[in-house]
Amino acid sequence: MPQMHIRRRGALALTTLLASPALAQPAWPDRPVRVLMGFPPGGPTDFVGRLTATGLQEQLGQTMVFENRPGANSVLAAEAVARAAPDGQTLLFSSNSLVMNASVYARLPYDPVTSFAPIGMVATSPNVLWCGASQPWRSLDEMVAAAKARPGTLGYASTGNGGNGHFGGETLRQALGIDITHVPYRGTAPALLDVVAGRVPLMLQTLVGAIGPYRENQLRPLVVFGPRRAPELPEVPTLKELGHEVADSGVWFGVLAPAGTPAPIVLRASQALSAFLAKPEARAQLATQASVPAYAGPEELATRIRADVGAWAEVARRAGMRPE
Repeated sequence: MPQMHIRRRGALALTTLLASPALAQPAWPDRPVRVLMGFPPGGPTDFVGRLTATGLQEQLGQTMVFENRPGANSVLAAEAVARAAPDGQTLLFSSNSLVMNASVYARLPYDPVTSFAPIGMVATSPNVLWCGASQPWRSLDEMVAAAKARPGTLGYASTGNGGNGHFGGETLRQALGIDITHVPYRGTAPALLDVVAGRVPLMLQTLVGAIGPYRENQLRPLVVFGPRRAPELPEVPTLKELGHEVADSGVWFGVLAPAGTPAPIVLRASQALSAFLAKPEARAQLATQASVPAYAGPEELATRIRADVGAWAEVARRAGMRPE
């Protein structure tokens, strides 16, 4: 009888142990993970996304399958991740277009605050007011004087309605009291082509998105949005330096999972992201794309998203931007 009692206790203990979450669930990730991004392949944003996925793969020891799913200002990729199973097998690499879309689309198929579990911020790149190299202006003041002399005649290109460039242009109009006309394009490449060619005089574009033409002396920066000067543009002042307090319309990149993803998975992914961004080689690679490593954990990114939703809604309201 004592021997039978011991065996029963042993069987019960083994059953309890096997039923515990730590052993019942395999360690994540136990199979390849999809990483979706709402921008087309090629270009600096794609580079940063693929670099991030590669870094997570190295840190986690599991394949990251990177998938470009462009369309509707990155809405398609965000919707796909928001609807995915919250099991850590589908992640989103996103810019803050995820948040700005909330002020642009009347029926957005996701909520930037409640549809995702933020994992961490990756990097930032400031918004910049550019003019084509053939334009006469050498400073923001010179451009403002021209805009006030000919109200409504100067256009500024952006990569589309509701993007960083559009919001940057609206904050600039409101802060400086100038009448410049928004000229939206379907993407970065056609907008840059027309600005470089002189067909549109100005462009609001993030540094990461315009670094190529700038390095080829095809664009001239007039002012930087954001809290500090850009390392790549040390001679170019910020709007804040010039006495204008405006919302930071620069881009941030982050990684998110579907809402409801287990906290241990979010934590492990966030720790992997932090470890990758701490590596000197990762920071150097980001610098080639005019992006500054800016790791922030899940709570910090969630706080940033909530704050951005309110800030851009207010800019849109003042500008009379109507959701489509």
